[in-house]
Amino acid sequence: MDNRIKKYIIWGGLVVAIFVILDILLVFVEKDLPNSNIHSFADAVWYMVVTITSVGYGDIVPVSTVGKGIGYFFIFSSLIVLGILISSMSTNISTMIEENRLGYKGTNFDNHIVCIGWNDFSHMVVNEVNQASRKVAIVTSKKDNVELIHNLYSKKDIFVLFADYDNLDSIAKTNPDKASEVFIGFEDDTDTLLYVINFKKKYPKPNIVVAIKNHKLRETFVTAGVKYIVARNEIASKLVASYIFEPDVADLNIDLLGAAVHDDDFDNQQYIVTKDNPFLNKNYDDAFVKLKLKYNIVLLGISKHDKNGGNLKLLVNARSETVIELNDYLIIMVAGKSKKRVERLFGVTEGKLCCAN
Repeated sequence: MDNRIKKYIIWGGLVVAIFVILDILLVFVEKDLPNSNIHSFADAVWYMVVTITSVGYGDIVPVSTVGKGIGYFFIFSSLIVLGILISSMSTNISTMIEENRLGYKGTNFDNHIVCIGWNDFSHMVVNEVNQASRKVAIVTSKKDNVELIHNLYSKKDIFVLFADYDNLDSIAKTNPDKASEVFIGFEDDTDTLLYVINFKKKYPKPNIVVAIKNHKLRETFVTAGVKYIVARNEIASKLVASYIFEPDVADLNIDLLGAAVHDDDFDNQQYIVTKDNPFLNKNYDDAFVKLKLKYNIVLLGISKHDKNGGNLKLLVNARSETVIELNDYLIIMVAGKSKKRVERLFGVTEGKLCCAN
């Protein structure tokens, strides 16, 4: 038995014993007095209960000096009991609020993004995902970050968990098995690799996304089970080179990489093909022409599953005869103001789904 529970039992038994002795003493000094109405142990217990609970009916009262002394003890005990109850309730409420704030109650997010590690880079990633109306569960090992994150985002879209990254059992509160992707945002590539290996053993279902500094480690991360690997320096070098000899293209690429914030912003978006998609079983060219002429949407490409139904292969500007099939992904360029209309057209929200049917 837990030592704390033993302590409570001992103290509880001691308190009960004291009150039983006092009730017995109260009956002894009161039962033979002519004006007394405490003649039995039941009468003494009733007086004790209504006094300690501050009810105070006044139907039973002691008349002897010793009896009144015991009554005073019961009255002061009632103050202590009320103080303990109020303090306990206040502590429990504060604990519940704090546990909820720190994410200890967990989340019921589904098809969301889990971001493990909070830093400037993770902040930028979450900003983009949040602009795309995706829910994100963030894990941080610094308690000060919790309030900061809560102030930055709506609690409806962002869940924050304060936890030790290495405590993989606590990561379960982010619902990782129902997440579409897990982004691991550590600064050091070695720390990220070791974490990926341990994480995949515990949670094999979600796709892992990492941003690494050393592009030479790409194959190592693939072997470890990482689905999507972004080399930060590689992207930066390509953008710098693009700015040197084709700056307008570089500006366009940056604009299209970001989520559409304003109605006139353009954004590249990805939508899974469901049974409700009007272009299901249609040729790529047919979808391209109709999307452009009727909806002012540019179809950029299509991602198709391999023959085994596993990995996706991106076909940019696919062949005319390419057939759009169930669970393919359509990659489109669209203005921010058209996003809701596109979602109604395709019957699904933007982004990669965890479990498509």
